[in-house]
Amino acid sequence: MRRRAAALVATLVVASGAAVVVPEAAAGPAAAGARAAYVELSVVIGTSARGRPIRAFYRGEDQAPHVLVVLGQMHGDEKAGVATARWMRDRIRPRPGTGVWVVPTMNPDGHARGTRTNGRGVDLNRNWPTNGWSGARRGTRYWGGPRPASEPETRAMMDFLARVRPDFVASIHQPLRAIGRGGHPRWERRLARRLHLPRRHLGVGNPPGTDSPTLTAWYDTTLGEHGAATTIEYGARTTHRYRTKVAGRGIARAARVR
Repeated sequence: MRRRAAALVATLVVASGAAVVVPEAAAGPAAAGARAAYVELSVVIGTSARGRPIRAFYRGEDQAPHVLVVLGQMHGDEKAGVATARWMRDRIRPRPGTGVWVVPTMNPDGHARGTRTNGRGVDLNRNWPTNGWSGARRGTRYWGGPRPASEPETRAMMDFLARVRPDFVASIHQPLRAIGRGGHPRWERRLARRLHLPRRHLGVGNPPGTDSPTLTAWYDTTLGEHGAATTIEYGARTTHRYRTKVAGRGIARAARVR
């Protein structure tokens, strides 16, 4: 299904309660025939627990039938994915018929403070509303919050993903050095090959038979008919070249937007 990126901007802002929308560039001239215009957009999709904006950037065809979402950071002390996201925002020009949404961080409070958790001490990758959610471990780095989707950052991303309905979601983390093994072997193998990482199960300790309270599990169980979400774990240390050019190009090519 074609999703008009420019039209999504207004609905995303209204739904998230954000106050700012900043088009970065006007749509370029339409390509030959009926091809939609190439656009570059910036939108605030929500705000953090401490009031910081959560920004998303779109690059690609306005009515792209094939869309990738890249989330650079969910845990504020995992910095490498932010560099990947920013590199993709600035350097990747998706091929015709495709588009890329880039969210450098969905945890601007944690990013500013250098902490895993958000501004209220919640691990955002344990806060998603699946049947595996738990409110245990309060006061630790892994607390899932007082209730499922209790955090404004989680709700902003949920609404964003529900409206964009991407074909692929790449959620970048550190430091486990792996591609999360799930139900999308072809996409996962392409990522593993391009990013030089092994595929393996990445668990979060939820009870057997339940879905992990993570972004990727939530997307796959709620919106999986539209696409596939996968966790990418870089190593604890990455070179500048790896976290920018290698990873950025690798994710784009694995998602077939470049």
